[in-house]
Amino acid sequence: MEHPLIILASGKTYEGFLVIDSLFNNRSAGGVRIADDLVLEEVRELAREMTIKLALFRLPRGGGKAGVRLAEGLDAEGRSAALRSFGRHCGPIIRTGLYNPAMDMNCGPEELRTIYAGAGLEIPPPTDTSFYTAISAANALLGYAEVVQSARPLTMAIEGFGNVARHMMTLLPEGLFRVTGISTVIGAVRNAEGFDPQELCREKDLHGDDLVAHLPGERIAHDDLLATDVDVLVPAARVWSITRELAERIQVRAVVPVANAPYRAGAAEILHDRGMLVLPGYLCNAGGVFGSSMADSGVPRKEIEELFRLRYRPLIKALVRMCLQSGRAAIPVVERLAVREARKRAQAQSQPSILRKLGERARRQLPVSLRRRAMWNHCIRSLDALEADFREVGIH
Repeated sequence: MEHPLIILASGKTYEGFLVIDSLFNNRSAGGVRIADDLVLEEVRELAREMTIKLALFRLPRGGGKAGVRLAEGLDAEGRSAALRSFGRHCGPIIRTGLYNPAMDMNCGPEELRTIYAGAGLEIPPPTDTSFYTAISAANALLGYAEVVQSARPLTMAIEGFGNVARHMMTLLPEGLFRVTGISTVIGAVRNAEGFDPQELCREKDLHGDDLVAHLPGERIAHDDLLATDVDVLVPAARVWSITRELAERIQVRAVVPVANAPYRAGAAEILHDRGMLVLPGYLCNAGGVFGSSMADSGVPRKEIEELFRLRYRPLIKALVRMCLQSGRAAIPVVERLAVREARKRAQAQSQPSILRKLGERARRQLPVSLRRRAMWNHCIRSLDALEADFREVGIH
C-alpha cells in the first residue's frame, strides 16, 4: 500500500495498534506484539518487514502487524479483558481477512485466541511459529558455518534468549557452536567457557527470563553483551537493538539475526564497513511464516525441516560465499530483490483478477490432502523463484 492503514484502539488498561502495510489477495498477516513500552513506530517497522519477508518468499498475503501496550500491574483477568477489547476493536478487519493475527513476542496461543474471541471468532490451537522461526535461524547459522573456514566451535552470543532461541539450541549440532553470552529482559550473563545447551534449555523452562540469574558466569550490561568478542552475534529481541553507536563497538565476524528489524538506520552499513557479514532478519527468521504456512496446511514437520536443509540452507550459503568473496553487503542486495517483488505484487493487487479470486476460493475448498500438496508445490516454486533472483544478481 502506498500509505499504511493504521488503526488505533484504546481502553482504560491498554493502547493498541494495527498497521496494514500491504495487501495481497486482499489479505495481510503478521504477529501481535505485546509490550509495556510498545510504540506505533515499532509496529509500523515490523509491518513493513512483513511485507518484505512475505514478498521475498512469495507467500500469498501482504504484511501487517499489531501491538498492544498493556498498563502495568494487570492481573491475568485484566490482561484477558484488554486483549479481548483489542480484538473487538479490530474485529471488522480480522473477520474480513484483511488482517490475520498470529503469535509474536508475549503473545502465545492463549493470548491469540483471546484476541480472536474478541473479534467474534474461534480458532483451533495455533501453530507454534517460534519453532519454525528457529528452523530457519538454525539453518542460517549452519549455512554460515559451512562456508567459513574457522576453528570449531564457533563462539556465539544471543541477545534475547526466548522461545525461538530455546528451540534453536535443540536444532544445532553439538560441538559446532559454543554460546558464551545470552541476555533476556532481566539482564545478561557471559561465560567464556560456554553454557551447556541442555542447561540453557532446562533453565529457560524452569525460570523463563530469570534464567540469566541461575547461570554461572559474569553478570554484564546488555550493551556489553552485544559488544562481546565472539564469532557470531544473534540478535533475537526487539527492533533497533543495534544502534550506530553499538555498531562501532561490536566485534564479531557475522551478525545472523532472529529478530525483525534489529538495525537502526546506518548501523548495518557501519558493521559492513568494519568488515563484518551482516544478514537481514527477514531472511534468517523466514521460517516463522514460510515453515508455519506449510505446517498449517498439514505438511509434516520432518518434510519442512528437510526442505529448509536442502533448499533454504544452500541459498544462505550462496549469499554468504558471495559476500565474503566479493565484499558486497548482503542487506542491500536481498532487500532490492524483495522490494522489487513487493512492487510487482502491489501492481497485481491494484488490478483485481476475477480468476485469481476464484482460484483462491477453490483452493480453500480443497480437501486437506490436496491443500497440503498445493502449499508444498507453492513453496517449492517460491524457493525456485528466490534462487533465480539470487542468480540474477550474482549469488550462486
